[in-house]
Amino acid sequence: MSDNLRAAEAPNRWIRQKQKTRARLISAALSVMAEKGADAATINDITEAADVGFGSFYNHFASKEDIIEAATNELFETLGVKIDVAIESIADPCAALATAIRAFVTIMTRRKEWARFIIRISSIPGYKRFGIYARLFRDIQRIHTAKRLQFPDPNIVIYAVGGAILLMVTALVEGDIPEAEAPQRIAAMVLRMLGEKEDDIRTIVALPLPVQEADLLM
Repeated sequence: MSDNLRAAEAPNRWIRQKQKTRARLISAALSVMAEKGADAATINDITEAADVGFGSFYNHFASKEDIIEAATNELFETLGVKIDVAIESIADPCAALATAIRAFVTIMTRRKEWARFIIRISSIPGYKRFGIYARLFRDIQRIHTAKRLQFPDPNIVIYAVGGAILLMVTALVEGDIPEAEAPQRIAAMVLRMLGEKEDDIRTIVALPLPVQEADLLM
């Protein structure tokens, strides 16, 4: 390899290594905060779990709050993209919302660490910035705009729906809801809250997911 090629390759290797270290820190933050909660977790806990030097943390993040936001954004955007793919071809807004919830809960049944993290950081200030909230509001708003169901202001309804989903995911993690039933039961609960008819609920939650479970979990 020529000196010029080596010189060009060195910065690329450094960038890749930096990206890998950042990813390890975020993964470690998810694990540590899922176990301890955001308040109890320390930067030292995160760097030890990531097997990264304490000082190296500050090459990537300014504070614990900074990595909390980065980890939350990354996880919620990952989940949000998977949900978008799952519902992109569904015309009925109620079926789209139910499918989004079933996809989300299916992932939570297989990624309990992610579920615990979401439960632990659910009261984080500024939660509206994160992708899951925006997508849930979008899907509820579509039902309201289409007059598919009649319910009050979506700006208020989302709090009831979001809170109920979070509590049901907590019950799932605690083992109070069988994993095999959780996606359909939680989706049915939300449709019931919004006023859907029971016969239609049974039909909607029984529809096959338009994506394979393996694709959701990749």
